[in-house]
Amino acid sequence: MKLERDNLMNSSSLYSTLTRFGDYYPLKLKHETGSIIEDLDKFNWVQYNPRKKIDRQGLSITSLDGGMSGIPDLDSLYEYYRQTGIALDETNFSTKTPVYEYFKQWLDPLEAHLGRTHVIRLNKGAYFPPHRDNKHSNIDSFRLFLPLNYESDQNFFLLEDKKMEFKNGVMYFIDTAKMHTLFNTNERPFYFVVANVILTQESVDATLKFLRG
Repeated sequence: MKLERDNLMNSSSLYSTLTRFGDYYPLKLKHETGSIIEDLDKFNWVQYNPRKKIDRQGLSITSLDGGMSGIPDLDSLYEYYRQTGIALDETNFSTKTPVYEYFKQWLDPLEAHLGRTHVIRLNKGAYFPPHRDNKHSNIDSFRLFLPLNYESDQNFFLLEDKKMEFKNGVMYFIDTAKMHTLFNTNERPFYFVVANVILTQESVDATLKFLRG
């Protein structure tokens, strides 16, 4: 029990090291997106979280085995556990898929620390309902966000009551342990990458090396 409590305190302390710089902030991981969207659309996209009838699809950048079926990589891990009895967490998905090559410029500096990572396509009217990804006291990873074709008046990412603004091709840390929601009102899909980074002292240090001062 003491070891478990110490681990929780350590993870909370590590996460606080990231959030002391803000709820969200850009990193010095910036590259041109070029023709990435056109290239990605050649792949077979699969439904993201298939139990929810929301018009959003995904491609695995990392997965359990390097495959791109989306199962369970793009599923709700909680719902997958309820259905199969197999318990997984974000840290289990570390094998690169062919899609990784399109994002290696952004992800290679953190490759050793990556967990479940994917690119998501939100069609018009698609959304993520308000939710928290982790509690600060029980967290094994943190999230980085990379917008590919963000438009401020069409794509909305709200962190609690604050609308966040982004530049395309720039990686951001976001404190998704706070309540957040995301939706697209644009006629064209909104594309972005969500990278789960395994929470360790090494991954925090590696991420903060790219903090934009």
